[in-house]
Amino acid sequence: MKLNSTSKLRIVTIALVMVLTSGIGTFATLHSYDISRAKIDAQINGTIMDAVEARNQELSAALFHIDEFSLDFTLALLSRDGSATIIKDSTVPLFDAISLDEAAQATESVQSAKGITQYRYRSLLISGGDYLLIAASSNEAVRSLKGDLLSVLLITLLASLVAFAFLSLFIRRLKRRDDVDALRRMQEFLGDASHELRTPLTVIKGYVEMLSKGQMSAEEDKSRAFNRVTNEISRMEALIHDLLLLAELGESAAREQEEIDVSLLLRGYAEDFSTLNPVREIDIEISDEIFVVGVRDYFTRFIQNALNNISRHTATDVPVRISLAQKGKNVTLIIEDGGNGLPESAYREKVRSLNRFDKSRSRESGGSGLGMSIMAAVVEKLHGQMTLRKSELGGLAVIAEFTHGSRPISRSASRTET
Repeated sequence: MKLNSTSKLRIVTIALVMVLTSGIGTFATLHSYDISRAKIDAQINGTIMDAVEARNQELSAALFHIDEFSLDFTLALLSRDGSATIIKDSTVPLFDAISLDEAAQATESVQSAKGITQYRYRSLLISGGDYLLIAASSNEAVRSLKGDLLSVLLITLLASLVAFAFLSLFIRRLKRRDDVDALRRMQEFLGDASHELRTPLTVIKGYVEMLSKGQMSAEEDKSRAFNRVTNEISRMEALIHDLLLLAELGESAAREQEEIDVSLLLRGYAEDFSTLNPVREIDIEISDEIFVVGVRDYFTRFIQNALNNISRHTATDVPVRISLAQKGKNVTLIIEDGGNGLPESAYREKVRSLNRFDKSRSRESGGSGLGMSIMAAVVEKLHGQMTLRKSELGGLAVIAEFTHGSRPISRSASRTET
C-alpha cells in the first residue's frame, strides 16, 4: 500500500515524538536507578571501611556502623567451610546462602545478586579466613525502575496521541486553506478559460447565423466568413490542447526521466530557428555537454514555446540570443529577443494560468494566452525555476534555471536583477 504525503508526515512526526519522549524518559529513569543503586553501594562500602579500620574487631565495627546509621542491612559471617551465620537480618530476608567463590569475588566491589529477593552485597576477608558479608535489598530501586519505565511508556503514548491530534488539526486547517486557495484558483482559471473561449465562439456563431440566413450572398464575403470561422476553430483547438497540457503538468504522476544532453537539444532547435528566420540576427551561445535529468518532452515544449512566442510576437528582423551555461551545479538557459518586451509590471508578476501580460498581444496573433503558463509549469515540473526580465537586447528575456547532474532537486528561486 502506497502512503500519501500526509500519512508519511503523521508517521514520521509520531515516530519522532515517541523516540524523543521514550529516549529522554528512559535516560532519566535509568539515571535515577543508578543514583539509588549508588546510594546503596555507598552505604555498604561505608560499613566495609569501618570494619577494615577496626582490625581484629571487624564484626563489631560493622554491627556498630549499621546500628548507628539505622541501616536495613543483613550482616552475616561466612566460615571457611561455607556455612553462613546471620548476625543481623534485615526486615526483608535476602538470601539463604552465598558460596565461598561468590564471597571472594565480592571483596573488591559491590555485587548484585538475586536470592529470596534482589540485593546488593560485598564481603570482607577477616582474620581466621572467614568472610564478613554485608547485604542490602535493592527491591525498592528495582520497583521504582519498573514503575518509572511504565510511566515513560504511558507518557510516550499520551504524547503520541497529543501530537497526532495537533498534527491532524494542523493538517486539516492547512488542507482547508489549500482547498480554498485551489477553489479560488480553479474559479479564476475557469473564468479566464471561458473568457478566452467566448471570443472565438461569438465570432463563429455570428458568421454561421449570417451564412444560414443568406445575409452574405457575395462569394468574396462567404469566403472571408469561412476563413474567419476556420481560424477561430483552429484557435479553439490550440487553446484546448494547451489546457490539456497544463492539466497533464499539474498531475502528480511522475513520468520516466532520463539524462538529457540539453546542449545538443537546444542547439538543434536554435539552428532550426535560425534557418527558418534568415532575416533575424541570432546569437547562439551554448556550452557543450550540459546534462540535466528530466522528461525530454517537457524540455522540448519549453524551448518550442519560447521560440514560438518570439516568432509570433516580434518583427521578423528583431535580434534573438539563445544561451546555455553552467556554473557549479546550476544550469541557466536564457532565450531573449530585442522586441517590445512586456510592461514593466509584468517582470514582477508571477506567471500563472492564462496570465496575459499584454492584453492585446495574444488575440492579435492567434495565441491562447497560455504560452508563459505552460513554460512556467514545464520548468517547475523539471525541478527548476523560471523568471522574466528585461533583455539587454531591449525585449523580453526568459530565464530557466535547473540543477546539473543526475539528481535534480528543488531549490529556492534565484532571482535575476531586472
